[in-house]
Amino acid sequence: MGKDDFDEVFNNSSQNISSENFRALILITNDNFKLGMILPKKNIKLAVHRNYLKRIIRNLSIDIFAESKVSLIVVSKKRILDFKKEKLRREIKTLFLNLTKKLNEKNNYIFN
Repeated sequence: MGKDDFDEVFNNSSQNISSENFRALILITNDNFKLGMILPKKNIKLAVHRNYLKRIIRNLSIDIFAESKVSLIVVSKKRILDFKKEKLRREIKTLFLNLTKKLNEKNNYIFN
């Protein structure tokens, strides 16, 4: 995703949802699935942790949204002090599932 894609999602998002540590914005488009992540060093100090989160977000989003024509942005909301891998993985998965549920209810958009 480039700057224009990020701007489009931030300005016109179809749905957004938040969890304790993350916020996800999604926009229904005519293009293939696109993913953007904003995981700043300010919020996640160690590069190892940022890379782990990127890998988890990428894998889970591909599992859920791969065949969909959407643009998705995931943003870390605040500093993550208690970095428990399994807890964060569950939080991200729940965030994505809740996002698809809300989007399905609102727009009758069916995810594969």
